[in-house]
Amino acid sequence: MIVEETVISPEELKAAQYFHGHQCPAMPQGLRAGHLAMDILGVTRARGGGELVAIVETGDHHFSGCFVDGVMFATGCTVGKGNLVRKPFGKFAVTLVEPSTGRAVRVTPRYARMSQCLTMDFFKLRAEGVPPYELDPGVVEPLIQDVLTKPWDEIFQVQTFSHYPYQKVPEVFDAVQCSRCGELVVSSYATSYDGQWYCPPCLDEMLHALDSQSR
Repeated sequence: MIVEETVISPEELKAAQYFHGHQCPAMPQGLRAGHLAMDILGVTRARGGGELVAIVETGDHHFSGCFVDGVMFATGCTVGKGNLVRKPFGKFAVTLVEPSTGRAVRVTPRYARMSQCLTMDFFKLRAEGVPPYELDPGVVEPLIQDVLTKPWDEIFQVQTFSHYPYQKVPEVFDAVQCSRCGELVVSSYATSYDGQWYCPPCLDEMLHALDSQSR
C-alpha cells in the first residue's frame, strides 16, 4: 500500500506532548497511527463529533496506554465530542471510521515491535515505578525518534473496510432536573419514577431506601 504520509512537525509533537503531560514513545506512536489512518482514508481532522469516529482498543492501567492520547490529538476524536469509543481489549489499535461513507481503517503496531517494548530500559524503569517525567531524556528521545522516522509499514499493519458496521447515536439536546439532588441531568440518562425525574445515583439511593423500608 502506497501512502502519502503526513509528516509530524516538531511543533505538533511538542503540542501533543504538552497535552499529554510528558515525553514517552507510546503517545507519538498513537499520534502517527492517527495521522496514518487519516491519510489512508483521505480525511482531515475532526472538528465536530460527526465527521470521524476513533475506536481504540487499549484498556486501563497497562504499559503504552498513552497511545490513545496521541490518537485523540491527531484525529480530533475526543471523549468530550463523543467520537472516541473505548473498547478495553488490552490492545494497541485504533479503527478510524468515516460514518458518512462507512469506510474505515484499523491501524495497530506490529507484534514484533510491541513485544520488544518490555525489554527496553524505558519500560523496565516504568515497571519499577519511575514516573515518565523523571526519566533521563537519553532513554526516551531515541525511542520517540524511532517511532516518528521508521517507515510506517515497519511499525504498523493496517486493515481497511469499505463498510464498517458502526451506527452513530444521535446527540441529545434535552435535560431535566433531578428531583432528589437538584442537579441537571441529560434526559437520556434520567428515569421518571412516580412522576419525578431521577439521575442514576439518586434513583439507586431512592429505590434502596424504599426497599429497606418495606422489609
